Amino acid sequence: MRESEQEIMSKWRGSISTPLVSILCITYNHVKYIGKTIDSFLMQDLDYPFEVIVHDDASSDGTSEVLRRYQMLYPNIIKPIIQEENQFSKGVVIINLLKKQAVGKYLAYCEGDDYWTDSSKLRRQCEYLDKHPQIVVTGHDSCSIGPDGEIIKKSRLQKRHQRDFSAEEMSTGKAWMLNLTLVFRNVDFGDIPESARMLNNDKFLVALLGNYGGSHFHPEIKPACHIAHAGGLWSSMELAARNEAQINSWFWIYKYYKRVGKDEYAEAFWNMYLRRVFAQSSRLALIKELLIRLLYLRELASMLKNLK
Repeated sequence: MRESEQEIMSKWRGSISTPLVSILCITYNHVKYIGKTIDSFLMQDLDYPFEVIVHDDASSDGTSEVLRRYQMLYPNIIKPIIQEENQFSKGVVIINLLKKQAVGKYLAYCEGDDYWTDSSKLRRQCEYLDKHPQIVVTGHDSCSIGPDGEIIKKSRLQKRHQRDFSAEEMSTGKAWMLNLTLVFRNVDFGDIPESARMLNNDKFLVALLGNYGGSHFHPEIKPACHIAHAGGLWSSMELAARNEAQINSWFWIYKYYKRVGKDEYAEAFWNMYLRRVFAQSSRLALIKELLIRLLYLRELASMLKNLK
């Protein structure tokens, strides 16, 4: 049974007033799932203040009404941002908007159609970050379930990714972490115009965090749950569209690192970008492009010879 706000706040240490952790939640037309998501936040076993910042991007299915009801019951914890016009379609990077509102020392992330299953999750992750200043982010595993609760995939992280990553591995795109499991330090990345050009900012978040430290994997935390449903932005995308989104992200991460003068990191993402582009291109198209380039070089050589 869900605890009341008074019951939750009675556990908080009296000397602490500012939230130690801010939970960031992005939702859009998640009326079937958002209640379970928020309940998984409220069940966290914490003895310090936390806040839940939920961004509803002009949902049309009643999601905003659910959020308003939760806000009435938990006015000191639930802090919804309810948009009248869809911001994602305008190119607004929602996670950046939420980060600006958050006051917690640590940030946790979970979308409105995902949820947590372990009541000790936040406490374990925040305590680890407290004790390990060289670590900037921690995460754990997640399962994937269908809209009716059936298990589709018990683990969304391959065994080789269930480990700690160094700062360099994160910065160069070699780390794989799941956003709905992350708790990370509230560092100010500054204004990054490239983020608005990305179709998927997940990889960029981990890469940026790598500039501030390494990561830790928590095998002891129960997997979170990702709900795969037709209305999910990522779940509903065809494989080709997902690949395009990944290619797009790698290109703009490359552009970011190039702009800030981190050429080694830029090269790592440029190589990832090229490999995926070539993998997605047909053999005929690649041969055609090669012939065009060879013809251009031949013409250029001929022009230079005539100039002598």
